[in-house]
Amino acid sequence: MNTKHEQTSFTIPLSIEAHGKANQRKQGISNTEDGKKIYLNTLAVYAVNYYLDCMGFETKGSNADNSNPWMLSLIDLADLEVKNIGKIECRPVLPDAEYLEIPTEVRSDRIAYVAVQFNQSLKKAKILGFTTQTLAKVPLTQLQSVDNLLDYLTAKEQAVKVNIRQWLEGVITEGWLNVEEIFNPRELSFRFARNFSVTKCKKVDMGLRLNGTSVVLIIKLNPKNKEMTDVKNQNQGEIDIIVQVHPDREKSVSLPPGLKLVVTDENGQEVDTVTSRQNDDWVEIALSAELNEEFCVEIILGESKVTQDFVV
Repeated sequence: MNTKHEQTSFTIPLSIEAHGKANQRKQGISNTEDGKKIYLNTLAVYAVNYYLDCMGFETKGSNADNSNPWMLSLIDLADLEVKNIGKIECRPVLPDAEYLEIPTEVRSDRIAYVAVQFNQSLKKAKILGFTTQTLAKVPLTQLQSVDNLLDYLTAKEQAVKVNIRQWLEGVITEGWLNVEEIFNPRELSFRFARNFSVTKCKKVDMGLRLNGTSVVLIIKLNPKNKEMTDVKNQNQGEIDIIVQVHPDREKSVSLPPGLKLVVTDENGQEVDTVTSRQNDDWVEIALSAELNEEFCVEIILGESKVTQDFVV
């Protein structure tokens, strides 16, 4: 079914700064077509970077930033790296175009291709949607929506594999906090009475479809072999793990009913699952894992699912 009418888009003003950067990028290029390609690619990257910044995603720039104009004239490059997630390709789409065109040289090492359509005056850019297909041409009617792009990037970010053994060695994982940074002392004494060697937490956004509902994922670790905390390359040992989901206390005092917490093993087989009831303060799953063992945590609410991969 054609879903073009259901797609949402995001319009971005193309500032003097954006055009100045595009002009600078094509300096020294005598071929008109190559100059136009570099100019539009630069504006497309600017537009997507602007949008992602508005949505709270941190970017690390484009390979084109470090390339000279001559190199850019040889390749069709408009990449943008999203921190902790991967590279996306920002593809220009002209006003009368019916397809998103993906050059051969960028059909690998990309997690998504974002369509950026310009108006005739190049004063505005509209993000139409995205695709993960690596085809030469993708009909604009087949693009996934901008809202889905946010959910897709969030899921990618959450799915970065976390090495929890490093927590026992004092290594800090980006995005993970000590519980004291989220919960107040009174809540800590009530919610975390059981003593564990390491407890880390992370806020999890369940997606725009659920009106910004967020929860807190908590991982508690207690090694059975105390030498695990002293020897980095230990090949044997077992660790007790408790996985909990708490409400984001800034938004709610209890979990939404029907939230499901699932733990699967490295083969995707379900280890355990629990579902929140009305007025539940938290849900949890207890498990044990050996060193180098992998497992996955899934938090499911309605149609939204967030996954986080771990390795011990």
